[in-house]
Amino acid sequence: EPVPFTDTVLGVENLLVSGGLLVLIPTLCFLLAPKEGVSPIDAYVPAEEEAPEPERAATTVPERIERSPWAMLLIAIPLAAAVVVWFVDVGIGALDPNAINLLFLTLGLLLHGSLARYAAAIGEATKGAAGIVLQFPFYAGIMGVMRSTGLAREVAGWLASHASAETYGVVTFLSAGLVNLFVPSGGGQWAVQGPIAVEAARELGLPLEQVIMAVAYGDQWTNMLQPFWALPLLAITGIKARDILGYTALFLLVGGVWMAGCLLFWAW
Repeated sequence: EPVPFTDTVLGVENLLVSGGLLVLIPTLCFLLAPKEGVSPIDAYVPAEEEAPEPERAATTVPERIERSPWAMLLIAIPLAAAVVVWFVDVGIGALDPNAINLLFLTLGLLLHGSLARYAAAIGEATKGAAGIVLQFPFYAGIMGVMRSTGLAREVAGWLASHASAETYGVVTFLSAGLVNLFVPSGGGQWAVQGPIAVEAARELGLPLEQVIMAVAYGDQWTNMLQPFWALPLLAITGIKARDILGYTALFLLVGGVWMAGCLLFWAW
């Protein structure tokens, strides 16, 4: 039977969790903000028209990898094979946005010759949306692998099998956070983990709303670490994702302790 909206999103427990985060995270941001030497936003925003920087010599292993045609081929060849299989099995008559994106991604990699050149071209063409345009097709692929191979189901099921009625909410929360690192889509994650979590909750005699929110909290929890929500802002200001990961890691730690603590409190 359906779980009422008032027992999940509008439930007292969720309002407590959300209210606590609305206090904890802004307070943490305030405490982490530098008190001196703060530059105005104009110092971070790049000029409207900037001359492209000359390509410097690769000095580190990651730079050599991203400029190597072999690294590009390691990704492009399986993608090209998937394109061929798609057209052989389905045919051009069933062409959809997924197939078009896959085809363009494959051609883009092959024509640019290296990962670095392709990433630079995407950045030049799409500006503020470059991170989303380039990364999310790969995350969709990861989600497909996790779902089709049953790996996400195995991870969630293994963790659930080692939990008691008192700890199941926290274990589900932690497993959802782990799965979310590989399946960043909330809907896709629920399709993978939701049925397992609900079935185990019924066997343990737990309220379904508690398990539903535990999965949702896990999804939100590791979203604190992965700054996808900040990609447009990073592109506008010219700041790299690694520059804010130290802050988001603290958000992850504080938010995780709060949400896990609330789940344990409800269980006991």
